Amino acid sequence: MIVSGTQVEHAEYGIGTVLAVLGDVATVEFFGEALDVVAGELMPRQQSKQAAPPPARGQTSTDFAFRKSFEAVNLGVVPTDPDQLVDLTIGGEQASDEIGSLLANASEDGVCRIFMGYYGSGKSHHLHLVKAVAIRDGWVTASLELDPKAADPAKPATVYQGLVGGLEFPMRADGSRSADFFDLIKEIRDNWSVVRDLPYFKRSPWFSKGLEALLYLSHRRDDTDYVAAVSWLAGQVKQIGAIRSLSWRGGHKTQIPILPQTKDTGLIYAYNLVVLHEILKALGYKGLALIIDEAEHVRSYSFNRYIRANNFFDIIARCAHAPRKDLQKPQSDYEHFDLPPFWKEGPHFTLFVGLTEGEDTHDLKRKMGEMSVLIHDPKDVVHLEPPCESDYEKWCEAFLAESAGRLGPKVQLLADPGLRARIAATLRHHFDQTPVSERILRNWTKIAGFAPAVLMSRDGATNSDELVELIDEAARQIAGEMLPWDD
Repeated sequence: MIVSGTQVEHAEYGIGTVLAVLGDVATVEFFGEALDVVAGELMPRQQSKQAAPPPARGQTSTDFAFRKSFEAVNLGVVPTDPDQLVDLTIGGEQASDEIGSLLANASEDGVCRIFMGYYGSGKSHHLHLVKAVAIRDGWVTASLELDPKAADPAKPATVYQGLVGGLEFPMRADGSRSADFFDLIKEIRDNWSVVRDLPYFKRSPWFSKGLEALLYLSHRRDDTDYVAAVSWLAGQVKQIGAIRSLSWRGGHKTQIPILPQTKDTGLIYAYNLVVLHEILKALGYKGLALIIDEAEHVRSYSFNRYIRANNFFDIIARCAHAPRKDLQKPQSDYEHFDLPPFWKEGPHFTLFVGLTEGEDTHDLKRKMGEMSVLIHDPKDVVHLEPPCESDYEKWCEAFLAESAGRLGPKVQLLADPGLRARIAATLRHHFDQTPVSERILRNWTKIAGFAPAVLMSRDGATNSDELVELIDEAARQIAGEMLPWDD
């Protein structure tokens, strides 16, 4: 019988708790949302002696987060929930501790880490882990994937625009959180007396004059003209007319300079990122963490674009390292702006880059204009490799145990520790048979989710031997031990 407080499962909405029953309609809380459903569509959760313990009161949101992360693993993408991301990363606790330690010493030692590996080695996953740890530790992150058609390092204005558009903020002590660059402008306005005298900020004709102009206007998200003016400061260079005309009408008469976008502009946009880092620190954040993936795109560039892209890489890498005296002044086509020598006054922001292995990454002593301008020291490079067999097996068992406790009664077969051990051992065996260079980690984490996925997709009962047989056959295919059409 279904009464208030009963834990139930719905075929479409998943696991929930009955809040009230009125006739044939039950109000059920599914993962934090109350829905009215037909009572006959609900199945009470039956707990066997071997079943994993049900979630404690208040854990519904955790179950929901795991379900979303489980689906992400099955799709081969990175889970979005930071806590789940650490938990579902093989060696996640150790990796997060290492990242946290780097960030803690960033202001003195600088942080520039290049995650290298071939396709499927986990570069993007590690960068997502960096973002999760950085936000947890009070850093504001700016992340993007380089793209020759959108965020092109040969056109630093597009990279700057993408990074500012990808800002993510940690939660404040009072529970508030800025959502984007527009909210950051509100924070700056509220703390203008702190921001206006910052040394790099004062030397930036774009930030100093642009923000002074915005102070003459009301900060309103529903004012499209004002939003356009703010977007100019966020890298929408064509909105210069919006901020100039609005501020002029508001009483601000100082000429606001354009943000250049042609020729070599790397120095200008690197400086704007330094200013942004300075502002964030003044507002109480730990600073700015840049996270850039797909950096290998520049290999296909023409000569001039290649040089400009790597000049930009060179400058932001210097900003993330402790200063060096043996480097020449960076190239710039806009020296008349008279910027301070910020590239040798750091470290400033932190920098994390995902880079696919290539010939230009093997020689760390190459000259300016090569990919290795990002690398100042061999310790900057983290070569990603698949985990060892024992670590993979332990992770599979832990993942299956979490699935048994959080994915509902259909996967209660996995509550049996013996079955979980058999499945994990089966996966380890085939993982071990695969050459290290061919172990695409995303495939081997996806196959671990195959067992609960099979149970959740079937209406009838599946016994343990049948499930292990299905897992074994699928793992053989992933390991390349058989072709899909082989018997």
